[in-house]
Amino acid sequence: MGQAKENLMKIIEKMNENLKAQSVFVTNIAGKDVNWEMSFQFNLDNDEPFYLEIKSQKSKVLDGTKSEAFIVMSGKSDAIVRICEGKGDFTHAISREEILVEKGSVMDVIRFTRAITIVLKSK
Repeated sequence: MGQAKENLMKIIEKMNENLKAQSVFVTNIAGKDVNWEMSFQFNLDNDEPFYLEIKSQKSKVLDGTKSEAFIVMSGKSDAIVRICEGKGDFTHAISREEILVEKGSVMDVIRFTRAITIVLKSK
């Protein structure tokens, strides 16, 4: 298992226990709370592909490729390692071209970054 995936799995484990981080995945539409369902495909240098699924405010990391992922990202695995260690975020990694969003909305990636930040600050 690559370091990026391993670090992301540790963040996700803590995220699934943190109600504040989970609240990032709820959107209020016309007075009704709607759970954010999202999938992120990671195709990183020197790592096997893996993906992240968010459903019912819970997240999980899985091996392989999700063909219908909403977000597809590629790039340097060490950028993900740094993000998971609180030494950067997706916004900076994207602007430095360390991570490329090949498909999907950068705003959705930033939303996921907010949940990671909440987890890192709650240590």
